[in-house]
Amino acid sequence: MNKNHQYLLSQFNECFVDFAPFDQLLQDLTRLRNQSQLSGFKSSMLITGDTGSGKSALINHFYQQCKNDNNPYVILTRVRPTLEETLQQMLIDIDDFRRRKAPKRMSQFGLIERLMDCIKAKDIGLIIINECQELTELKSEHQQREIANKLKMISEEASVSIVFVGMPWADELLSDPQWDSRVRIKRTIPYFKLSSADEMRRYAKCLKLLSKALPIKERPQLELPEYSFPLFAICKGEMRVLKHVLSESLRIALDKDAQTITTEHCAMAAALIYDFSDEGNPFKKTVQEISIVEIERYTSAEDNKIVERTFSKAIPMMDLLIKK
Repeated sequence: MNKNHQYLLSQFNECFVDFAPFDQLLQDLTRLRNQSQLSGFKSSMLITGDTGSGKSALINHFYQQCKNDNNPYVILTRVRPTLEETLQQMLIDIDDFRRRKAPKRMSQFGLIERLMDCIKAKDIGLIIINECQELTELKSEHQQREIANKLKMISEEASVSIVFVGMPWADELLSDPQWDSRVRIKRTIPYFKLSSADEMRRYAKCLKLLSKALPIKERPQLELPEYSFPLFAICKGEMRVLKHVLSESLRIALDKDAQTITTEHCAMAAALIYDFSDEGNPFKKTVQEISIVEIERYTSAEDNKIVERTFSKAIPMMDLLIKK
């Protein structure tokens, strides 16, 4: 692959398409950031979604948008194995130079004090904590409460909003009634479904926007049945998988100097990624032959065990179309 093709592929991989619920989420994040310039109570936010739903893509897009625009800084950080390591990582993300000058060993309280000082000094308007469910995984109720209280102290004393982003059970961190009252915005990013007319329209809107984002001479109409139904059969409503298949299809099309992405390119991509035979490849089937599955239950945590997501039984595509 030549450098121009690499650039075009990277461009698509990094693109962000703005449709429901991402448009609302971006508005929420912007509003929270702007409220940091006002005195008084600072509300926080919880964003949950199962694996591959688009959480990281959303917050990375927002973070990049906020760079160098002369508004309050946004800090994007990721949970580390312990609360102390997470606090240290926040310090690095806020001010790497000052963190390097800090003593190598600091108490948890000392880390919190330094972190709050840095937040105030650097005009931080928003802290986004990704994979926040890892703060409470395999922790006792007492440990969960202690973590929640320390984060609450940081939010209150430094007067900063915190956005918690994580898996569906991330709200365990906010089980404390005081945190529940502070997290005024709670949003979930769902998988696509085809059994609902509204969700089918949302899926079609996503495909139209992804078509426009594809850096190729002739944009394919991904919302058409010959693309959209096989794509759903492969991705099961998961945004990350959908984009991965399209990225591989784009790579194949570029390698062949094609004017557009065809269903044959998509079939080749699906075969490469999932080792489909011709008989099992959704892009080699007619609409009458395609069946899809949809999310029935998202991943959860019960009794300190992760219960994996579950999908419906196979639904013939024609049954869904007849109902519509």
